Amino acid sequence: MKHAAQLSKLLLLGSVVAASGCGLYEVTPCPAGPAPVAPVVSAPTPPPPPAPIAPVERTVLESKPITITGINFKTGSAQLMGSDIGVLDKVAGFAKMHPDATLHINGYCSKTGSYAYNYKLSKARAGSVAGYLEKRGVAADRMMVKGYSYEDPIATNTTPAGRFKNQRVEINSSVMVRTTVK
Repeated sequence: MKHAAQLSKLLLLGSVVAASGCGLYEVTPCPAGPAPVAPVVSAPTPPPPPAPIAPVERTVLESKPITITGINFKTGSAQLMGSDIGVLDKVAGFAKMHPDATLHINGYCSKTGSYAYNYKLSKARAGSVAGYLEKRGVAADRMMVKGYSYEDPIATNTTPAGRFKNQRVEINSSVMVRTTVK
């Protein structure tokens, strides 16, 4: 009987499970084939970058500095030498081609003698150059004359060759030049 009691407990447990729906299941057939999948859309291609902007070219006026050298003097003298004439004729031609240019005529000396003596001499040298250029048609109001004594040497004052290089006149100016700028 023991066996019958166990069997009835099992049946009772099976009935409870069946009544609660735990033991039952329903089989649903699968649809034919895989479920439809949305098509893959690739990201839109970005537009190409804009073409680079071509540089703009324009013509501008630029100031270009000019220094004219090669005008030298004998010791203690403000008299022009024959070798200076060719350089000064070119300066006069430059001044005619550039009527707006101002010429800064700077005289210098070697360091022989006092500062005051050399200052007067350096100014006289610049004046000699300005006088020559004025005779060649350069207006006096376009020239600025200045003496620097023995300041700003370009060579040593211990040798005759160095002193000769320092006994000079330099002409500085600037011209307006047309330049293409990108």
